[in-house]
Amino acid sequence: MRALVLWMRQRLGPVSSGTPVPSPRDPERGALLVVVMMLMLSLMGLGLTGLWLTSGNLQVSANINQRLAALYVAEAGIERTRTLLNGGADVAALLRGTTPAVDDVPTGLDAAALPNGAGAIMMDGPIRMMGVPWPPASFGRTGGSLTAPVASTMGTYTVWVRNDTADCRNGLYTVDSNGTVLVRSQGLAPDGLTQVVLEVALGAYPSSKVTPPPADSGEYYGKNGSSSNTNTLDNTNAP
Repeated sequence: MRALVLWMRQRLGPVSSGTPVPSPRDPERGALLVVVMMLMLSLMGLGLTGLWLTSGNLQVSANINQRLAALYVAEAGIERTRTLLNGGADVAALLRGTTPAVDDVPTGLDAAALPNGAGAIMMDGPIRMMGVPWPPASFGRTGGSLTAPVASTMGTYTVWVRNDTADCRNGLYTVDSNGTVLVRSQGLAPDGLTQVVLEVALGAYPSSKVTPPPADSGEYYGKNGSSSNTNTLDNTNAP
């Protein structure tokens, strides 16, 4: 019996009377909890990353759609102006403008020897081509349905017309001497932020003669055909 008591003291150490004996602590206790927490943090990080990427892709797609809408609207303004010039519009009156408050008729050249104004607002008879919605109501475009809504318009366009740079450098800001004008069309997307600006040199005299291209070229050979030189200025303000 004495030998048993000595063996227990050697194993458990001295014990005070009435004090419970603590069990030895396992050094690996709680390791599973740490592993689970690390796994949960990793999964949460992956989820947040996927959410951020998805949101970014949706924003990029929305920006592309807005830019395309602004581009199409600006092209509509160019085509309308092309039709007016081909129909015999009074170019001299167009270059002078009708509303000084909104017209930007050049009066000189800037440091780069370019006209210092965008031009006068293009007129279609009594209609000022400023903030014109596209497509017009005559297209019959509706707002779609509650589950598949469609914007009633693709945006608005504003068109300016001014004399070409060659005439402006000769001091002819409102008098066309070479049958060429510069048309500037600004398309504004439905978001009110995304803008696309097109600048096209068009002929001012529809009666001038041109040599038709070959029949198989697919080109329109009118005075202001679709082969006009176009410069695109992309002013996109994406959030």
